[in-house]
Amino acid sequence: MRRARRGRRAKATSKHISISAWDSEWETVRRHADRRGLSIARYLVGLVERGGPEEVEGPALALDAAEQKELLAAVREIRSLMLEGADAAPLVRDMQERIAVQFAAWMSAMAGAGRGEELHAALASVLGGDRARLVAASVAPAAAQEERIEDTAQPEGPDGGLWS
Repeated sequence: MRRARRGRRAKATSKHISISAWDSEWETVRRHADRRGLSIARYLVGLVERGGPEEVEGPALALDAAEQKELLAAVREIRSLMLEGADAAPLVRDMQERIAVQFAAWMSAMAGAGRGEELHAALASVLGGDRARLVAASVAPAAAQEERIEDTAQPEGPDGGLWS
């Protein structure tokens, strides 16, 4: 008795697609696929199956989603005030004054704590070397003056208290 011949199992047919991308994008895909030991096709299919890249490209976001929404709402409010003809000048002046006060307090604290080199480096990264020296020099005498005032003992009054 002869055994019935088994037929070959039909292979699952694969679909072929074409993807267009810039050379720089393909280089990124190749690099990621090579790092994982996969072909480009297997790497791309894996991305689709997982729902996206396993690691976030670029720097981490400074604000979470709620903070981003809050900031966007504030910007929209300011824009609406300006577009509706409302006088936004006082609001802008107030923001500028608050920022200037915070900046001055930060600089004074850095200079007063003897962190002049860090202050200069931070300023130089934003303003450039020459302007940073000028700004840092304008704060240094104020910090030195504050130290002298704190170190100077005040004379006592006739009742043993300090003169005010």
